[in-house]
Amino acid sequence: MKEKIFISSFVILSMIMIRLFSGCHEVIGPDSNVVFPDSNVSYISNVEPFMITKCSYSGCHCEPPYNSATPMTTYFELIGPDNLGLIVSYQPEQSILIQILEGKLPHSPPFQQGYFTQNQINGMRKWIQEGAKNN
Repeated sequence: MKEKIFISSFVILSMIMIRLFSGCHEVIGPDSNVVFPDSNVSYISNVEPFMITKCSYSGCHCEPPYNSATPMTTYFELIGPDNLGLIVSYQPEQSILIQILEGKLPHSPPFQQGYFTQNQINGMRKWIQEGAKNN
């Protein structure tokens, strides 16, 4: 009887884990290298790939039910009312996202050193400085 309960529990837990990690975008991980230009940063070409590979994956800032935090999968989620202050157009210093990327505000779980490149931090900063456009 105990063996059947153990096997059933294992199967159910396995199914939950598969469901959790199969949602949203594929996790590419910290070695994925999204490179930003020095100016004219595009949401579609630069910011969205950065957010997908670094933040908007299963178990993190993904769409429900696969997330454990506020979703950041789309442009409108980044600037919408559920994330007030995350992105403050033309004001990177006031944007919570920049403060988190630069380590000025905590994030749970904490990022490993080198998770974001300086180019990525500068690129996100430049996108916000240029107006955080949906381009």
